[in-house]
Amino acid sequence: MAEENSIRCMQLPLHDLHLLLPNSAVAEIIGYTEPEPAQRSEGWFDGRISWRGVMVPVISFEKLCNLPDVEPGSRSRVAIIYNHTSQNDSIPYIGIILQDIPRAYLAEKERMLGGMEKTDCEFVSCRADPMFDDLVIPDLDAVLLSLQQRLDN
Repeated sequence: MAEENSIRCMQLPLHDLHLLLPNSAVAEIIGYTEPEPAQRSEGWFDGRISWRGVMVPVISFEKLCNLPDVEPGSRSRVAIIYNHTSQNDSIPYIGIILQDIPRAYLAEKERMLGGMEKTDCEFVSCRADPMFDDLVIPDLDAVLLSLQQRLDN
């Protein structure tokens, strides 16, 4: 019965936040490599990495939300996230720099509903779980729109 009201997710660890995404949104977790700087790679857009023959734009979610940024370390990873929106077909994937190895999380409906409160960052949909203040659900549509605007300018 618990499986009917739950979604298997990943906690993607940043420095001060953990992003929560369904497993189906994450293509792969890879070891961190320094992104190749692009023309407009500054601030939260760090550049691009090659992944399976595709150049994937890589972002720092902390910088995007105006949070203190931490340099990648030995445990850093990059989460390759699918673009599930139909508006940005030119960006099939997006990379998000992580500070550690992701963990499994079973998002249960009853717990999730209690945590649906907004945050200060426009790229965060809401807090995910009232028991964990740092667990948030990112607004991937807003992230992709900002990235597309950055790449188009």
